[in-house]
Amino acid sequence: MQLQFKLNMTNDAWYPTLDLNEIKSTSGSAVDIKEKLVIVFSAPGKITAGDINVETNPWKPLGIKVESTDVGGGIFDVKVIVEPTDGQPVGDAIQKIHMGLNVSSADSPAWSDFRETFALAADEEPGVTGELSVSCPPLPAGLKNTAVELRLVRGDKTLRVLPGFGHVSTFSVNAGNYTVIATDLSTDDGTIRVPVNIGQAEITIDKGRTTSLAITFGAVDRSTTIDVALNFSGLAGLRDEELTLICSENGTDKLSLPVRSGQQYRLEHLPVSGRFEIRLADLRLNNVHYLFDDYDGQFDGQYHSINYTQAQVSQRGDSQSNAAKLTVSVKADAAVSKSLTLRLTDNSVPPRQYRFDAIAAQNGNIEQAVLVAPGAYTVVSDTFILDGVVHYVDVSPQPLLVSANAPAQLNVAVVKGANLRVKGFPEYLTFGACANMVPTNVDDFAAARVSSIFKYSGDDGMGDAGDYLSPSKEPTLQIIKMARDVSAKLNEPVLPLMVSYTCNLSLGDVTNIIADPVRHKFSFANFIQSLQMSQSQKDAEHPVPAGYIVNPDYLGECQKYGFLPTYEIPVRQPLTEALAHHNVNVQVPAGITNTLKGYIRAVNWLTRVVAPDVVLGWQVNLWGVAGSQWVYKDFVYDDVFDAADLQHKKMTVDPFTAGRLTAQYALLIGVFDDIEYIRADGSPDVAKGADFMAADRYEADDFTIRSYANGYCYSPYEWERTFDFCASLSRHLRQPVLPWQVPASHLPTSADDVNADFNTQNWGSGGSYLMGHSEIGTSVDAIHERLLALKFDAAYASMMGNDTRELFSRHSWDLSTPKYLDFPSRGIFHVHLGGGATTGVISGVGDASSWMRNKLKAYRDNPVKFEESSALKSGSQWRSKTPTVK
Repeated sequence: MQLQFKLNMTNDAWYPTLDLNEIKSTSGSAVDIKEKLVIVFSAPGKITAGDINVETNPWKPLGIKVESTDVGGGIFDVKVIVEPTDGQPVGDAIQKIHMGLNVSSADSPAWSDFRETFALAADEEPGVTGELSVSCPPLPAGLKNTAVELRLVRGDKTLRVLPGFGHVSTFSVNAGNYTVIATDLSTDDGTIRVPVNIGQAEITIDKGRTTSLAITFGAVDRSTTIDVALNFSGLAGLRDEELTLICSENGTDKLSLPVRSGQQYRLEHLPVSGRFEIRLADLRLNNVHYLFDDYDGQFDGQYHSINYTQAQVSQRGDSQSNAAKLTVSVKADAAVSKSLTLRLTDNSVPPRQYRFDAIAAQNGNIEQAVLVAPGAYTVVSDTFILDGVVHYVDVSPQPLLVSANAPAQLNVAVVKGANLRVKGFPEYLTFGACANMVPTNVDDFAAARVSSIFKYSGDDGMGDAGDYLSPSKEPTLQIIKMARDVSAKLNEPVLPLMVSYTCNLSLGDVTNIIADPVRHKFSFANFIQSLQMSQSQKDAEHPVPAGYIVNPDYLGECQKYGFLPTYEIPVRQPLTEALAHHNVNVQVPAGITNTLKGYIRAVNWLTRVVAPDVVLGWQVNLWGVAGSQWVYKDFVYDDVFDAADLQHKKMTVDPFTAGRLTAQYALLIGVFDDIEYIRADGSPDVAKGADFMAADRYEADDFTIRSYANGYCYSPYEWERTFDFCASLSRHLRQPVLPWQVPASHLPTSADDVNADFNTQNWGSGGSYLMGHSEIGTSVDAIHERLLALKFDAAYASMMGNDTRELFSRHSWDLSTPKYLDFPSRGIFHVHLGGGATTGVISGVGDASSWMRNKLKAYRDNPVKFEESSALKSGSQWRSKTPTVK
């Protein structure tokens, strides 16, 4: 039964409300609700069940369910279901429905703009549809068995409609604003394509009305398609090899891509005239020279199928009489049940290569059966993960010089790195996000299937260094409850993490703040209070009740200043007073001194004594080496502190150097040191150092003014260097790394609605890099033109270029596939997304957070396990193996 009603709205500046009353059938008769009342509407903010109150006469026990769909721009489609909890009919007992109204942000439209979207029904779905009328021309000549497909996109939802050729088709569509995307017509073999043009890229469907849309077809585009299949299963040397496929047009090479046996590759959009040649580049491997037949033919606008088999391969001996024996000498931190593969490559054309497989990752000398020709060889090996532990395979010498008839030796060190199995986190790569403590956070986190949520602790989130904080102002218990509410929805563990300042050097005035014993006393005490709250929530289902990331910017400032471990800081007295305030009766151990190293140890010890079951990490910054310009290109700094020799020096910094310098400084001042102490009962114990390191670039979406106007606007190239830094940091710490406050914003395409003032829309490249963005792929021009035209301040032109187009055009990149696939091999076990004003997964902070929620939800169906990640490593540099062909 469809219903009519009266809607009264109060636009209170602080908390607007609305009432639905005088609810009747459309004929004016009384309502007869048997099973449920359904209300649907669009809204400029989320509504929760707690915002709704239903008045009945006589009283009826009613339950309320709310379903919200983010449709972008802070707008939600909402469905409210009111149903009896006792199973008895409600009849006409509902007198009034009162709602408190929320808005996504200060820039959201007024609620009054959405009056006409409300619809009610009893025991069925409300009628909120309009009609879409699509006129479509006849099917173009040469196309068969194809259809026009229009995608109507509204937030998270996509409706596909198939208009008929040569007439007007009508479709019933729910009211709302839609982006219309048309798929070009194409034959199955891709030789004929016809662009589908739509009259409007954005349409509005109004309830009970008809909206018209016209389709036209562009000119027929004919091209040649070539499918290339490879099957070398009969040749053991080629079975697992990556080969290079080359396509030339009229004698000029136009395309080169990596291929493997057992796969098929389609080459499309090729010319309709001229000559083509398809060939596989020669391969010189293990003293065999493999040559492949070339295929040539005429571009003709038709489909061609080319099959490479063993019959198209010829083999020639490629050994040299003065070749040398090679011994691989392996030294492992600990023997592991893993076989290694090493590849040697020289710089000849085509390069001579050797691949040595089945090298045991344990101490020993293995003489290779294949002799190696004289020359200089770059050696490439794989980082691998075993039982959750990253293992690095380091080789020397690099390059390997092989002399004629002289035995050669390659030294291989198998080095244990980070254990990615951090307590409180799942045993696969996971994601978490920032909370802003509004009720809708729970639904948003559940929709994204996050494994953690984080929030700044304390009243001001900055250490509360001025007084002892009232327990009522400490949000730790609230965040723990929120995490458990999310966990209950997911039936999966969700870890609450507090970001806590025990000394806030983010404020500047470093030398004074770090030396202030009164600030230390209050911040230590307030940290203790949060720790006690967390530890009190431990139970059988939550053995790790919470986690902590401590002191953002602290290590970065100390590193930048070059403070030595002996730098004087008041520690023991303020720590003792803070312990006494909370009646923690444990003596401060002698290993905690009034120094920088003593302070670091104090924070770690305090955590282990007060809350032994929480997980603990410290934070470092990209800029701790002296600045963050090195993210854009290798950068020369005049004053860099080198913890290896305790000297300040001029130095060229790249991502790997930055990671090494930062790790060495953290180790120097004791972030991961264990501390001996005496428990309250008199027994000796050891307090463990930190469990992980958090790495922070800068908390802001790239295309907001507080980011690009401060020199932080990244293309995929800069994000790659950021995570190279994380890899180097983990490598040199031998500890797991958690990238923190990574912007989850994505790049807009031409299909997105980009405002003239897009600063309010929180666009960025972080989410596109992490999760992949196939709509953009490798094309700069696929990014919305309004964003590409953004001019940067001249002060940052040497770093970022003059505008977005220039930033994204300086380096090649590919967003076709996710980049998180090799994160475990980089020592990364978890990624934290978003921040207080940066896109994560919660609605209201970053208009397009639903994009990331959908990506994360899909990711959890096939997460990256800590046994499945590998990255090519040559020398001291790590690079991910990213497929370039789909």
